[in-house]
Amino acid sequence: MKIDNMEAGIQSIETIGLESKFEKFFKTYYTREILKAVHGYPEIKSIYVDFDDLDRYDISLADELITSPDQTISAAQRALENIDLQLDDRAPARINIRFKNLPSTNKRMIREIRSDDVGKFLAIEGIVRKATDVRPKLVKGAFECQRCGFVMHIRQEGEKLREPFLCEECEKKGPFKLLVTDSKFVDSQKVLVQESLEDLRGGEHPKQISIYLDDDLTGKITPGDQIEVVGVLRAVRKVIKNQPTRVFEIFIEANSFKAIELDFEEVMISREDEDRIKKLSKDPLIYEKIRDSIAPHIYGYTDIKEAIMYQLFSAPALELPDGGKIRGDSHIIIMGEPATGKSEILQYVAKTLAPRGVYASGKGTSAAGLTAAAVKDEFGDGGWSLEAGALVLADKGIACIDEFDKMEKSDRSAMHEAMEQQSVSIAKAGILATFRARCSILAAANPKYGRFDDYRAISEQVNLPPTILSRFDLIFFIRDIVGDTKEIAKHILDTVVSPKESVPEIEPDILRKYIAYARQNIMPSLNEEARERIEQFYVEMREVAEDAKDVPIPLTARQLWAILRLARASARVRLSPEATVEDAKRAIRLVRASLKQAGIDTETGKVDIDKIMVGVTKSQRDKINEILDIIRELEKEYGTAKKVEIIERAEERGISERNVDELIDKLKRDGNIYEPKYGNYKIV
Repeated sequence: MKIDNMEAGIQSIETIGLESKFEKFFKTYYTREILKAVHGYPEIKSIYVDFDDLDRYDISLADELITSPDQTISAAQRALENIDLQLDDRAPARINIRFKNLPSTNKRMIREIRSDDVGKFLAIEGIVRKATDVRPKLVKGAFECQRCGFVMHIRQEGEKLREPFLCEECEKKGPFKLLVTDSKFVDSQKVLVQESLEDLRGGEHPKQISIYLDDDLTGKITPGDQIEVVGVLRAVRKVIKNQPTRVFEIFIEANSFKAIELDFEEVMISREDEDRIKKLSKDPLIYEKIRDSIAPHIYGYTDIKEAIMYQLFSAPALELPDGGKIRGDSHIIIMGEPATGKSEILQYVAKTLAPRGVYASGKGTSAAGLTAAAVKDEFGDGGWSLEAGALVLADKGIACIDEFDKMEKSDRSAMHEAMEQQSVSIAKAGILATFRARCSILAAANPKYGRFDDYRAISEQVNLPPTILSRFDLIFFIRDIVGDTKEIAKHILDTVVSPKESVPEIEPDILRKYIAYARQNIMPSLNEEARERIEQFYVEMREVAEDAKDVPIPLTARQLWAILRLARASARVRLSPEATVEDAKRAIRLVRASLKQAGIDTETGKVDIDKIMVGVTKSQRDKINEILDIIRELEKEYGTAKKVEIIERAEERGISERNVDELIDKLKRDGNIYEPKYGNYKIV
């Protein structure tokens, strides 16, 4: 039995010639695929033809597909329908012909598309930025004349609905009614594709193009996916205020697409590059050379640059036997005073070193922000579409987020999931979706009051909740220290007068390839000696708090995971398949340095992880409880607690007047006490 021809009509001699060629081509190369598609319909609705096969069979047929895709694809479709397959009565309605693997000469960057490409068959690659819901689109409309009842079938093309001009039976101009049940529909979806970030250098703005998907291509793409689309470039006239203009908008009508696995390692590495990388890894000073190649024009910050080095190399993610997953990416936040070079470091990492880097500002993010959103806009014809944020676009890369403390509050709740589970979930307007955000985060933030105060909790000085701060593996503080003035001035002037002074030890291009090669090929495991050293450090630190009742907890399991990640990343730096005790020591030193800055209780001089985790140190908690006890005592005696009497009794217990003022303010902010009359307090 033959598959019925769907479009009867007059065919040109040229079209008949194309049909004949395609019939022979299909019988020669694709008989098995055709039978598989027909028997598997409707689960299988398409046959994928490799362009290389077509080019090998008939180069003129391949050229015709590129230059006249509409005519060629229609001829191929008819040729398929003409093939006698000796089937039973359940022949499919239609099998799509889709082409893949176009030659590089027919692949375009989105920014390279020009007017000469309109109507041509081409391929583009990029990241999906937005995607609409799948909706039915009318392909052939059944219109009933309301005067005589005659039904006409009109094939639909373009965006607008085509109704009959005259009734073929009574020759009247309608009115006509669309019979939905007798009409033919096909699934359709629209996605917005943006240029791949690794293709951009020098701060270029990524270009975007709309893609229209039909039938079995729909519903398979989510924002954040990287895809290669093959299709026909179309142009439609742009209308401004209901007036058509001479300028046309372009879009691609997709014929096929394939997902491209998003990797940090998309950099092309030649044999010569590989030899040079392996030689570099044997250098005994490799750690110092890579560290000093990170933003060499910025003076100092050796600990921060070393931490960024490990973050760039990362550690392989762990997949546990019970199905659990532990991230291998490290998160770092740099909290610094103004004009200390934070933004420069972030931009250098994102735009110069990271093979896949995104730079964003917490203050200037779009509606989708850092995570993702369901957005109602013109792209989805007034409907809801999914939009990927910076962390989703940086999947398997590094996201450098400046002004992290000024990010939108609505994004903060999603940041918890993005940082730990490395995914972003949204539930809005009936859309439930989860995006992958497998990236490291390098963030920068400013203190609320311009400068740091050692006697205040971190959470009071930075506009970030402790729940987010605690998810960073390393926290560094940058202060504008007067003692470094001479060295900084000399470094800046040397950079300007003698630019060679700030040339990196390893060129950015080869360093990107080095990082990519390590992440692709090196999956280090922890050896027994390193394991024992890390375990010893963790147990010793925790036992101090266990043995002495009043000693604060110095670190938690999160810091243990941070050490493990850093140790394995350290092994990758020298291309070692095994993390040794030296790697463990490097990781422990960095975590110690971070805790010393971020977790020191300035009143006791001891590391207290609660300063980061909950924003209040143990000594502060003890004093808060003392103040609450004093207020309770005074309430019982006098009905209310006067501030003067609170201060007097607090000083007897060793709490200064300044501390009392700060603690009373905190208790009022947190809603634990209230002030019924000025200078008088009661417990809520």
